[in-house]
Amino acid sequence: MSAMAVLGLVLVVVGLCVLGVVVVAFSRLRGEVARVEERAGLVAERMNALPPELAGGLGTGARHIIAVELLNLFELAHKESALTRPFTVLTPRLLRDVVHRRLIGKVRESLVEAGVEADVRLHRGR
Repeated sequence: MSAMAVLGLVLVVVGLCVLGVVVVAFSRLRGEVARVEERAGLVAERMNALPPELAGGLGTGARHIIAVELLNLFELAHKESALTRPFTVLTPRLLRDVVHRRLIGKVRESLVEAGVEADVRLHRGR
């Protein structure tokens, strides 16, 4: 067996080992993110994390709130870049947060251009 063939075989084995380590690390990271998100949800519930205008029930008080629920979140992400498709499987929560931030920025810009003074915020609901 030539030296190049041995080197190629060694590189393939090393590459597979590194890939295995990365898969295990991603798996552990996803598990940890799920646990942290669960704990954060419990803390948010205990603290009544919604702002007062939402916590007391919609439709009460002098303020009016327009709520928008994104129904095609991942389709929007896929339109932005072809690289988002693999990330949807690996990190859907992170991708969701990125899309929300970008969309909030676009909404703010559109409202400013239209001369609308608005407080655009993201509220997480269950």
